[in-house]
Amino acid sequence: MKRTIILLALLKLITVEIIAQKNSRTFIFGHSLIHHEFQVNPTPSQETSVPHWLHFLAEEANHEFAVSGQYGFLPQHANLPPIAQWGFDFVEGIWDSDNVPFSEANFNNILITPGNFIQWQGPNENYPMDNISPLSATNTIFDWCTNQEDSLVFYIYENWPDMASYLNSGFPPSASEWDNYNEYLNDDFHNWFLEYHDALIQNFPNSCIRMIPVGPSISKLLQQSPFDQIPIEDLYEDDAPHGRASIYFLASLTTYMAIYEEKAPSSYQVDPIVHPIIADNYQTAVDFIWNEINNFENANGENRVFCSPPVTVSAEHLFTKDEIKVVPNPVNDLLTIEGVFEDHSVEVFNVNGAKYASAINVAQEKNTIDLKSLPNGIYILIGRKDNEILYRKRIVKMNN
Repeated sequence: MKRTIILLALLKLITVEIIAQKNSRTFIFGHSLIHHEFQVNPTPSQETSVPHWLHFLAEEANHEFAVSGQYGFLPQHANLPPIAQWGFDFVEGIWDSDNVPFSEANFNNILITPGNFIQWQGPNENYPMDNISPLSATNTIFDWCTNQEDSLVFYIYENWPDMASYLNSGFPPSASEWDNYNEYLNDDFHNWFLEYHDALIQNFPNSCIRMIPVGPSISKLLQQSPFDQIPIEDLYEDDAPHGRASIYFLASLTTYMAIYEEKAPSSYQVDPIVHPIIADNYQTAVDFIWNEINNFENANGENRVFCSPPVTVSAEHLFTKDEIKVVPNPVNDLLTIEGVFEDHSVEVFNVNGAKYASAINVAQEKNTIDLKSLPNGIYILIGRKDNEILYRKRIVKMNN
């Protein structure tokens, strides 16, 4: 039975991951720290927008990225259904909310961010003079989304805090004010997001809910040489603080590596609107952020960012999409796996990193697996040979 369950999970996982990671169809419940349209310093296109840069990074890596989104804070986002408000010069839109139901847009992930000025009290505390909290609003949103679309991955975009309360003489901050701001960003502000994330994982145990440490990653990078030489007013344009193009570019690097679960492409040529120190040290920035998100773990040592832990895949043994076929997909009970197999072991983990079953050996060219005893939800399948990881895939189990 264990062998059957694990192998079934493996095959389904492969198909789902190809769709979810290489073809990202995202709906964003966001605000101006993701998509900043009304700049003090206007740009040629949407360079102060994370989706703008995600498009070009994905294009360079031969991936697909399409997006729709809306403005608001969590209480407004919880007034469902959402609408597609955003449009971009270069990024493919997904959803015509006037004519097509959300359930037919085929989103595979949701990106959501709270306000950046509410962290003075816990995420489960109601907004002043209201009967809704950040957490209860997010619960409502996630409940609605999971009823509209199966197998969604949820990403919490950890932003950066309001800067105004740290400034005595207005923007830009002094050196000491900048230090105090970053200390808060990486301490109490960050801890609020950790509490928020942990509560959502507990409330939705069968969903993959991940957190992208955008604000902390940028903050730590900007305190490293040579990035600490960039004038703050070249990074931000006000005390909100809305970023200029460079900040949204760095935010997109973090978001790209979280969603696609790989380093941003080394061949990418940084647009000259991005500060030259960042452009000239692009690979250093990529390596730094990649290290940050790989080491962003919970108290149990489980990664908070990836639905499946990033691995180095063997080119010699790697199974391609055409070599393995899994039917039917989605699966209710029995799954048939067909393809070219080398003898290897397979393990299945839940989205929080707990092993679902012990390793089994896989060697046949065709396997039928009974998945009936596997609870509904998203799982991660990892194939190994001689302690080398051959592949990692997502699988989804759901009853009819």
